Amino acid sequence: MARHNDFRHLSDTGAISRRTFLRSLASSPSLAFLASSPHTMQRDTGERSGSKLEQQQFLISYDEQSITGLSHPQDPHQAEFLLPGGRLGTPIVRYRVADGDWLDIYTRTRRREVDPQNHELIYTDFDRGSPLKMVQRFTLDRDHLDWKISIETTMNFPVTIGDLAIPLPWRAPAGADPTTIFERSFTKHHFISGHGSFLYFTKPSGDPPYLIITVHPGTKLEYYATEGRGIYRAYIHSGLSGNRETRGTWRQPHTYLELGPAQAPNSKVEYGFRFRWATSYDELRQILYEEGLFDIRVAPGMTVPEDLSVKLSLHTKNEIASIEAEFPGETKITYLGQPQLDHHLFEIEFKRLGENLLTIHYDKGRRKTYLEFFVTEPLETLIKKRSRFIAQRQQHRAPAKWYDGLFSVYDMRNGVLRGPDDTDGFDYWWGYVLACDDPALCKAPYVAAKNVHFPEREEIAAVEYYLERFVWGKLQRTDKEEPYPYGIYGVPNWKVNRDPDLRKRAGIRNSLLDKWPLWRSYDYPHVIMLYYHMYEIARMYPHLVRYLDAAGYLERAYQTARAYFTYPYEILPEAYETYKIGCYNELVIIDLIAALEDEGHKERADWLRAEWEKKAKYFIYDDKYPFRSEYPFDRTAFESSYALAKYGATHDMKPDANLWFDKRLKKWYSHRVVRREDARAFMERQLRANLAVRGWLEAAYYLLGADFTASSDIGALSYMAQMGGWAILDYAISFASRPHDYLQLGYASYLSAWALMNTGRAETNYGFWSPGANNDGAAGWQFMTAKFGRAWIRKDMPRGAWYYDGEIDLGFGAALRTAMTVLTRDPLFGWLAYGGTLELRGDALHVIPRDGLRKRFCAILDDRRVQIELDRDGFARGQPLITDQSLTRLRLTLENRTSDTHTTSLRISAAGAQAYEVIHEGERVGTAKPNGASSFKLKVKSTPQTKIELIAIPSNQ
Repeated sequence: MARHNDFRHLSDTGAISRRTFLRSLASSPSLAFLASSPHTMQRDTGERSGSKLEQQQFLISYDEQSITGLSHPQDPHQAEFLLPGGRLGTPIVRYRVADGDWLDIYTRTRRREVDPQNHELIYTDFDRGSPLKMVQRFTLDRDHLDWKISIETTMNFPVTIGDLAIPLPWRAPAGADPTTIFERSFTKHHFISGHGSFLYFTKPSGDPPYLIITVHPGTKLEYYATEGRGIYRAYIHSGLSGNRETRGTWRQPHTYLELGPAQAPNSKVEYGFRFRWATSYDELRQILYEEGLFDIRVAPGMTVPEDLSVKLSLHTKNEIASIEAEFPGETKITYLGQPQLDHHLFEIEFKRLGENLLTIHYDKGRRKTYLEFFVTEPLETLIKKRSRFIAQRQQHRAPAKWYDGLFSVYDMRNGVLRGPDDTDGFDYWWGYVLACDDPALCKAPYVAAKNVHFPEREEIAAVEYYLERFVWGKLQRTDKEEPYPYGIYGVPNWKVNRDPDLRKRAGIRNSLLDKWPLWRSYDYPHVIMLYYHMYEIARMYPHLVRYLDAAGYLERAYQTARAYFTYPYEILPEAYETYKIGCYNELVIIDLIAALEDEGHKERADWLRAEWEKKAKYFIYDDKYPFRSEYPFDRTAFESSYALAKYGATHDMKPDANLWFDKRLKKWYSHRVVRREDARAFMERQLRANLAVRGWLEAAYYLLGADFTASSDIGALSYMAQMGGWAILDYAISFASRPHDYLQLGYASYLSAWALMNTGRAETNYGFWSPGANNDGAAGWQFMTAKFGRAWIRKDMPRGAWYYDGEIDLGFGAALRTAMTVLTRDPLFGWLAYGGTLELRGDALHVIPRDGLRKRFCAILDDRRVQIELDRDGFARGQPLITDQSLTRLRLTLENRTSDTHTTSLRISAAGAQAYEVIHEGERVGTAKPNGASSFKLKVKSTPQTKIELIAIPSNQ
């Protein structure tokens, strides 16, 4: 339809403006009352069940009981907001009189009226024998729908309302059809925060329109509950239900409502909500401002290390009375003024580890909105503690056991390393949690990656023990085992899968017993990443390895990558099509290709590059929504989807014919035209889908930058917060012409999941989630957002970090790829250093990196960008990088982390008109060319520190 073009793709170049969008609707009827034509109030007896009201931006279906349909008439995908059979207009009201029983409000005599002149639907619940009367009034206007709920007493005694909640039966992604999932369903975002609460809904594709629900002035939300995907209740008052749930904690009070006797001044109350559509995230923010709420921005994030300060912007019409800290003696709040109208800026310094609540008081103190932060130890401390904890506390050393050397999952609630002989219920098929698959395979790669940056002999030895005793010839088939050398065994563990007695597998799996259990694509990149980082360690620190040398590790990495692209598709093509699914950690293959080329293995590099390009072309050209996993809808692909898009946007891939044959669909894939701009277009599409399953406007540490699948009702903040967050931050640095929104969200995502770590000092008893010195360095799998809920791993969890670590080290591994200090001049916050401290001294900017690695630095201005990266060593602890505000001269101090003589690679990427002369210890080593990357080999002496300087020169010199 022509209407498809009304919603142009959102991209960095800008979404369509509200004015343009509204103009595109001009051909729509300004108001079509299909229900009735008279312009007088009339009682509707239900004879026109299934009637509709239509306005410019709303199409509503209703019957005698409630609203049964809600959509945007100009939505090109015609997505219906409500779940099939769902109803809008069924508030939950539970009350009692005196000390009587809690009762539900009587609704069996509900009466419907239609007021066409005022564009209203009115539903009244009243019975002469009931002490309460409820009236719901839906008013449809040109660009919004208002829903008002009034409740009053009808008898001469007071009534206590224990629960008042609004069910929102929204249409969540379901089924297997990609069109239905990505175009005709919604992911739900919510910010349940007192009088500043709101919800918004986006399609999984990320395409507009977006629906936002805001509270009317004086209405608040304090709690929520869910009964399954799509069944959601937001509570205005939750004194009954909230206080009955005692197994978890909640950060807002559960309140009751006391109504006086009929006709008393306090006998009646009214609450309300407004529904509006938006075409961009900027418009969503503007709506929050227009409706009297808060458009909140935070840098660098709401999970914040104690050695970094926070910049907070509150864009609001409200007059802020105060911001109250939960721990005032350990929190410093400084008001910085209004750089723009109604944008109130604050700087906050936290010194209390763990959860920190800020309460915004406004409307002369009558209203409150809550901001939830989490404060951690410094990032470098977290990175090192996590690696040390895995090496020291999460490895089984049991030579007599088949799982000797295994890194398994840790139960921090009970202080126990679980394993095949102590399962805590992870038995049979579920045994994969303990000994293979993503939960167990992600730990050694993280330790190896950390030791590339901060080498520790004991930790490297633990990884090599794992490789020698658990991986080679056990988890992974050796080079001598035929068929399928280098194959990786999957669920439930290698011991069962290698057993010649097929009954062992048959007791766990009821199909595929005739297949070699080496088909799960997701298992291979973990091992590729492990071998690749061990190659780096062996190359740079050969004295710290003993199991294999650099050549041996590179050989293992390549052969495992070859098996990755070969075996799953050969063994089980109908389920594990490696070219079609994004697998965590597979982006390391790009680095592996470069290493093979550097080491002189061109033929191998070419073969692996050809396989990677098959996958890149599939994602870019052959699948509209390649964002799945083993499940039709997931959020696990967005690291890979961006990496593949970036590769296509920065490499010239060749056209092809019959590139590869799809065994399941019985078709060949061909690409007659292959262009970089097509990869950039796909990059924008996958970015929008990434944002759809990520908190962006929600100002809570477990939501901002956090990931979730369809909603954040039960679980959020998993490994994909940081994996997909890397993609957003790299997009901001490498591609976005307007990078600041993506810098904010990308960096918040990088920081977010560190809140799942359990660390501290003696005075804090070594942790917030599970205190005790033995748990210092433990971590949670993801975050339970509900007050209490059941995690998908079949464990009941109170609100907070899960007590098992599981897959979270996938995220921490991605965090090591992300860690960087970013200097920029934000249009709202001004000069800002993400992941560092910043001091202005005249024209000079002094930045001290505190990003966790101190190896990467990026400066972003409107007309130029500079990135600096070291392959080893790092920027000296506590020493500033110094630059002027035009980036014409940068000075930094390099620290020698191994105290020996060696070579360090310095990579500089400069975008803009400037080239840079590179000076090392007073000697010129070369010129970094503009609009590209340049690498330099620095001969580092055994002294603790050396000086590096970059001096801008005209690009024609």
